[in-house]
Amino acid sequence: MDNILSLLSSLLCCILPFVLIFGIAFWASKSREKKQNTLLAQVPPNAEFKAVLRYNFGNQQSKFWKMKAFQGSGVLYVLDDKIHYITTNNPNDNFTFDLKTSQINWIGVNLTNGLLEWFQLKNGEKDYYFNVETGMFIFNINSKKMKTTQVFNYLKEAQKKYQ
Repeated sequence: MDNILSLLSSLLCCILPFVLIFGIAFWASKSREKKQNTLLAQVPPNAEFKAVLRYNFGNQQSKFWKMKAFQGSGVLYVLDDKIHYITTNNPNDNFTFDLKTSQINWIGVNLTNGLLEWFQLKNGEKDYYFNVETGMFIFNINSKKMKTTQVFNYLKEAQKKYQ
């Protein structure tokens, strides 16, 4: 009986951390998804394009020690000649970029932010970095979801119309 209890307690000690980590990740993912759906409902119906993206602003992108690879998430959409981004966190972080004057750059995989692909929007004041929201895991395992390269390519094509 003591051997069985010892074995069960050992298994519990080994399994419990994984259950907690995945439980927290699942909860955080579902919380973000709910907030993102609320934001998607706010996007004007005549928006040409919309995507749910994670973001980093400024030097947060290149920091090595941080809790998460991204600061938050939100919805990017294109309306006429403007790129709009609304966040789930802080309305003061919302912004609008002019497609005519903004720089859109491909960053690719940034190892300090996990194995995630990123692109950059730059307006001269601050750098903004984005990647597609993948949910609970860092890899985009849903083939129906948009990829970061697709968002980047769309923005580059949209920018050509206004230059």
